[in-house]
Amino acid sequence: MQEKVIEIIVLILNEMRNSKGLEEIDVKKLSNEGYTDAEINTAFAWIFSKIDSGDEILHTQETRTGSHRVYHPVEKKILKKDAIGYLIQLKELGILSDTDAESVIDRLLSAGYQKAGAAEVKMIVSSMLFDTDNHSDLKGKLLLQNNDTIH
Repeated sequence: MQEKVIEIIVLILNEMRNSKGLEEIDVKKLSNEGYTDAEINTAFAWIFSKIDSGDEILHTQETRTGSHRVYHPVEKKILKKDAIGYLIQLKELGILSDTDAESVIDRLLSAGYQKAGAAEVKMIVSSMLFDTDNHSDLKGKLLLQNNDTIH
């Protein structure tokens, strides 16, 4: 479920980047694409929690550093192009910080992947964002039950 929540967050933030407000996001379209209400609600809860805590979720032209990370040849050997592209997209949308992206790469390297794609990145990112071992109040609220509604 958590990987699907990441997909929904990316879809919503891409819509917001295209100048749509949260109220303009077509939730029925997400449902029609096969996402459950619990997954949609969890994605919206994550976005609202970021906004509520004052975190910037979409980087503006002024807040971008203008620099991009150069990948080491060993990293390029292990990371497929779609994985690198997905990491860049997650950073641009504000889902991952530079430090978070480094942690994802470190986890992929230490896990011994021969070739990691976007699916493996999505799995690690979801485990980082929805770390259920950490029982902080914020993260505990993000995993909603099927009957909880936020949108």
